Amino acid sequence: MLAVIALAGLAATLAVGEVPDGHEVARQGRDEVARMTQKMKTVCVGRFLIDMPEEAEIELHGARVDGFNVSAFTETSEEFQERVSQREAQLRATPDRLGGNRNLEVEKGIDSESGFSGKMFVHGRTVTEGTATNGLDIERYRYEGVAVEALVHANGISIDLAADDYYPERVSNLPRLIEKLAPVADGALPSESGFCIGRANFKDPLTADQGEEIVLVARLPSHPDIEFLLVLAAGIKPASQGLLERNSESKSRMPLSMRWRFTELRAAPRDINGLAGEELVTCVVEDNDANVYGFWWEVNGTRDNVLIPHLMFRMDTGKSDDGPVPSSLSEEAAIGLWDRIVSSIRVRNTVQSHQPVVDEAAVPIGTQAWAGNQCPESGWWLCGDGGDGVAVLGGQRQYIRKGERMPQALLLLPQTLWDKVRGLQPSVESKHPTSWKLVDHRARKRSVPAVPLAHAAAPAGAEVRVATLRDAGEAQAAVGSYSSTGLPCPASGWWRCEESHALDGTRWFAQGSLLPPATFTVAPSVFGRSSNGPKAIQRRSAWRLMRIADAPNTIDGNSEGKMPGYRHILPTARQA
Repeated sequence: MLAVIALAGLAATLAVGEVPDGHEVARQGRDEVARMTQKMKTVCVGRFLIDMPEEAEIELHGARVDGFNVSAFTETSEEFQERVSQREAQLRATPDRLGGNRNLEVEKGIDSESGFSGKMFVHGRTVTEGTATNGLDIERYRYEGVAVEALVHANGISIDLAADDYYPERVSNLPRLIEKLAPVADGALPSESGFCIGRANFKDPLTADQGEEIVLVARLPSHPDIEFLLVLAAGIKPASQGLLERNSESKSRMPLSMRWRFTELRAAPRDINGLAGEELVTCVVEDNDANVYGFWWEVNGTRDNVLIPHLMFRMDTGKSDDGPVPSSLSEEAAIGLWDRIVSSIRVRNTVQSHQPVVDEAAVPIGTQAWAGNQCPESGWWLCGDGGDGVAVLGGQRQYIRKGERMPQALLLLPQTLWDKVRGLQPSVESKHPTSWKLVDHRARKRSVPAVPLAHAAAPAGAEVRVATLRDAGEAQAAVGSYSSTGLPCPASGWWRCEESHALDGTRWFAQGSLLPPATFTVAPSVFGRSSNGPKAIQRRSAWRLMRIADAPNTIDGNSEGKMPGYRHILPTARQA
C-alpha cells in the first residue's frame, strides 16, 4: 500500500511539472500578441482611426449620411458607364404608379469639383391621400415620396447613393452631398476633416442631424474564430443606461443555473484617447464546454457632436459557422490583443469646426398665409374660418404642400331638420380670402400601408410588458443598439427596420414581444400573371432601437393613435 501511494505521488509530481506555470503562460501570450501585432495598419472609419493587424480582412458597410445609403467600391470607367446605362434603361422601362411611362422623372448629369461624375435619377413616385379623423374634425392629407439615387465615379472608385421614399422638395440634398465627396487612394487616409467611408470622404461641414452611420467588420485569417465589430452612429439621443448598468441588470435576471458559465474579467469605466466609455470583458463556457471570450467597449455618445457619437467596439473569440469553438487564443493573449487594438481608437487628427444643428424649416410655426397665394412651406395649416358649429370642408387642419395655392375654405353650416330630411348640406364661402396658420412642420401623415405588416408576437409562456419612462432604467437595450427577427424585444420603443426596401420603416414594439420579420412588396410578374399571387413577402431583418417610449402615441410628442402594423400586446402593462 505504501509503495502504491508513493508511486501515485511521484506520478502526480511529474504531471504537475509538465504544466507551465502562470509566468510561462503569460510569456507565451505576450509572444503571440507580439507576433500578431508586429505589423499594423491604420483604418479610417467615419471620423475615427483604428489600428488593426496587417493581416486583418476589413469590410466597411452600412454607411449612411443625410438619409442616403452609401456604398463605395473599385470599378473601371468602362464598367461604370455600362452599369449607369443599364440602370437608366431599367428605370425607363419600369411603369409609373399609374401604369404609364413617367416612372423616371429626372435624369441629370453630375460633375463635381472633386472629380466625381455620373448621373442622378429621381423615380418611383408614390402618392398617398385621403382623410382621417382628428377628434371631431376630418383632416384631408396627401403626401408624396420619390426614390432618389446617384451613381458617380472618379479615379477607379464608384460611389452609389440611394434613398427610397424621399421628400420630393429635398431632392437637391443629394447633389449638394456629392459636392462634398472627395476620393481617397487605396490604403491612404483623408487629409481633410469629414466622414470617411473607406475609398471616399465626405468633407465638412456636415451636421450631427445628418445622421452619420457606418459599420466595420474585421477578421484574422490566422485566427478565423476571432471577429471584430465597430459601430458608429452620430446624431442619436444618448441611452438612459450605459453598458455596465445594462450588464448588471441582465445578470440579475439570469437563472442561477446559468450564472456559473459567465465570468467577468473586467467591468469598469475606461477612457480611451479622450473618449469616456465603459468596458466589459467576459469568459463564457458554452453548452459544448468551449471557453470563449467576449470584449466590449462602448461610448454612449452625444446627440449634437459628431466627434462624440454612439460608439460600440467588440472583439469575440470562439466564433464559427457551426457554432462556438474553443478560443484559439489563451486568456492572456486575447486580453493583450484586445488592449493593443482598442487603445488605438482615436478621433482623426484633422481640423474640425463645430457646426450647430440647423433647423431646415425656413418658415416658422405660426406663419400666416391667405387663400390664392402660394403655400410658403409644406406642413399642416389651421383654417382661420369656421368654429362654433361651422365646419370646414376637408377639415379645420389640412396638409398643404409648398408651392400649392392656398385654398379658399368652403364652410359647412349646421343642418336644419329640413336640410337633413332633404339630404342637403348648406355651405358658404367668405367674401374675404381665407387665412391659414402653419401649426406643424411634419411633411407626412402616417397612414396604413397597402399590405399588412407582420405583427410582433407574444412568446409562448412568457409575459409581455411595457416599460414606462419612469421604469426606463429596466430596458435591456440602449438607443442605437440592434436586435433581429424572432428575438424578444429588449425595450419598449420605436425600432427601425434596417432593410431599406421594406415597408416597415420605424415601428413601436413592446418589451418582450418577439420582433417580426420585415415586409416587402412583390412585383406581379414574380409569380406569373396570376391575380391571386401574393402581394408581399416577409423575411428576417435587423431592427435598431431609435427611441425608448411607453406607447406608440409618445413619439415626437404628439398623439395620433396606432401606427401601421401595431397591435396591442400588453397583458401585464404597468403604466403609471
